[in-house]
Amino acid sequence: MEKFEYFSGIPEVGIVPRAPHAGPLMRHVYEQEHGRGGFAGKVSHTYHLYPPTNWLPEESRLLDGATFSPHWESALRPVGGVHHALGVLKPEAPRDVYRGMGRLIANATAAMSVTAPAAPMDYFFEHHSATLVFFVHEGSGTLETTFGPIAYRKGDFLIIPKGITHRFECDPGPQYYWVYESFADDPEKAEAVTTGQFLTHSRSDYKFPRSLDTRNEAGRFEIVSKTDGTYARRVHPTHPFDAVGWRGTYLPYKFAVEDVRPLVADRSHVPPSGHTVFILPGCYICVFTVRSAEKEGLWVPFFHNNLDYCETLGYHTGKFFSRGGVFSEGMVSVHPVGLPHGPHPKAMGALLDDKRPQIFGEVGIMADFANPAKISDFALGLSRPDYMASWSGYTTEPRFLYDPGRLAKVRSEAERLADARDKLRPGASEE
Repeated sequence: MEKFEYFSGIPEVGIVPRAPHAGPLMRHVYEQEHGRGGFAGKVSHTYHLYPPTNWLPEESRLLDGATFSPHWESALRPVGGVHHALGVLKPEAPRDVYRGMGRLIANATAAMSVTAPAAPMDYFFEHHSATLVFFVHEGSGTLETTFGPIAYRKGDFLIIPKGITHRFECDPGPQYYWVYESFADDPEKAEAVTTGQFLTHSRSDYKFPRSLDTRNEAGRFEIVSKTDGTYARRVHPTHPFDAVGWRGTYLPYKFAVEDVRPLVADRSHVPPSGHTVFILPGCYICVFTVRSAEKEGLWVPFFHNNLDYCETLGYHTGKFFSRGGVFSEGMVSVHPVGLPHGPHPKAMGALLDDKRPQIFGEVGIMADFANPAKISDFALGLSRPDYMASWSGYTTEPRFLYDPGRLAKVRSEAERLADARDKLRPGASEE
């Protein structure tokens, strides 16, 4: 044992050889590389009690995807020029995390699904086409992985890298997750040169497993893998979580939404992109969390057109001030490219009446999908037909209706306010 302790360059846990692919320990354990980019990208090595290819060939077969997960590959169609409010999923039968997955929105490089697991997983799972980003809207449990277990609860993101063997052990009680698939690459932490690497969160907020739960067990252990829309089954005679150690940076982890420190500004409204936490190819994920209201800036969202993105917003907790009571927890809005949207009439009325709250006590998860994005038949089955009418107050409430004198009033107000200045501004110099 050396006198001093050191940090090594790459994280490692448990029993590992002195260097990958080398040393006498390689005669006693079986090394498996988990790598991206053809051995040139992110990589981790796990060290196993038994060869990871010890499957039983007579047990290997393809599965009928429509039977295994009826709604994960739900047919897609153009979103069109209509906004959608998707209700909370109420499964017709108890299913586990993956058998109950229902696709909502997708483009060429990313997708969003929803699942409400109410049955245990009696198998292990590997996604060979995407890295998975789970958001736990409701529930708790343990994500078991090759690299060790990760305990999760309501409000956690779970990042499961492409190809990593895992299984969900859900605690008793309701479970509800939004799931984002990244087909082209792994999610990256969002950073801007103007805010640095500690806003709106830090990499130190990511929690990686460090406690191995090595299983030296014999039996029949089923692993289901998904590649695009194809599902395959294989069976091993030893437990897949037989790793005695690992080394690398290609790892599963969790990230709590409560660790997001929102970007706020008293004198201006921060655009949605300022709340981005993860960047995926063709998609970015934002967190709108509990924050103070702008004092002199516009504190309701500005009306906007997403000219390059289809916007989804999952309503996690709280009262969503800009939606005017239209949404409840667990629902998802879908606002397609090009179609204007923004605050509902009740929220705009509160702005005009100067009823500004001090705090917005809400949490929402927004994922914007680059064009062209499509909506699934499964999602359309959850869509509420009257959502477009939720903006009808702009055509019925007197304050928003046509007024032949409005142009003159606006010109008069503009002239009156021509010299108006922010209250929050540098004071006059002392002379």
